[in-house]
Amino acid sequence: MHPSLYSCPVCSDPLNLKDNSWHCDNGHQFDVHKKGYVNLLLSNHKRSKNPGDDALMIESRRRFLHAGHYQPLAEQISTKVAEFLSPESCVLDAGCGEGYYTDYLAANQPKSYFYGLDISKPAINAAARNKAIQWCVASSTRAPYLEQQFDAIISVFSRIDADSFHRIMKPEGVVAIAAPDHDHLTELRRQLYAQVSAYDTSKHLSYLDDRFTLVDETRVEAPLSLETNQAITDLVRMTPHQHKISSDAKSRIESLDQLNDTACFKLYLFKKGSE
Repeated sequence: MHPSLYSCPVCSDPLNLKDNSWHCDNGHQFDVHKKGYVNLLLSNHKRSKNPGDDALMIESRRRFLHAGHYQPLAEQISTKVAEFLSPESCVLDAGCGEGYYTDYLAANQPKSYFYGLDISKPAINAAARNKAIQWCVASSTRAPYLEQQFDAIISVFSRIDADSFHRIMKPEGVVAIAAPDHDHLTELRRQLYAQVSAYDTSKHLSYLDDRFTLVDETRVEAPLSLETNQAITDLVRMTPHQHKISSDAKSRIESLDQLNDTACFKLYLFKKGSE
C-alpha cells in the first residue's frame, strides 16, 4: 500500500483514506473516483472550466507514446532516476499526462512508490488504468502533498514550480526535467511553419532556482520513421503545435503519409540541497 502523502487542498492538513474517501481532521472530504483516482483540484483554483490537455490530445499522445516512439527518453529517465532511489522511495510524476512515463518508471522500479499528478481530468482518467500508481487531478503549482515526502520528482514537458517542488521534496531529493533540445522535431516543424527557429534551451537551467543544483545533463535522441498519417497526426495533436498552426499547415499534415525526423531532448537532473 502507498504511504498516505496527500494534504488537504483547502486547509493543508493530512488526508487519510476512509470508506473510499480522503478526509482531513477539519471535515473536508474528497471522494475516490470509480477508476481509483481522486480530484484535489478546487474549483477556485481553475483558470478555465476544463484546464489542461483535452481528450483528443490525450488519446493522440497515448497512441503515439505506446507505439514506442519516445521510448529512448523513458529509458534514460528511468536509468538516471534509479541511481537516486532506494527501496520504498516515493516518486512523483508532476504533469504526468496519460501516464506513459510514470508507468515505465514504475515497471522498472517495482520497489518504489509512484504518484501521478495532472491538472487535466481526461489525462488522469486515462492514466488511472494502472492501479499500482496513486493518481490525482491537481495543479503542480499547488501540489497537494505533505512537506518533504518525495525522493524524486519527474517533469516531462510540463509546468515546473520551484516553490512547490522544494516544499514536497525530501532533502537531497532529485528533480528530473525533460525538455526539447534546440533541434527537436525540425522536419515536422518545417511542414508546419514557413520559418523554423531553433528551440531556446537557455531557459531550461532557469526552471529551478539556487535551492537546486544541476548534477547531470544528457542529450537524448529518438529517430522517428512515421509511415502512417495517423502517427503523424497524433504527433501534431499531442503538442501545442495543434493550436498554433494555420489551416494550410493542417491540410499539409492531413495529406502526409511519411515523415522521417528526430526527436531531440535534454534531460536535466537537479538535486535539492540538504536542510
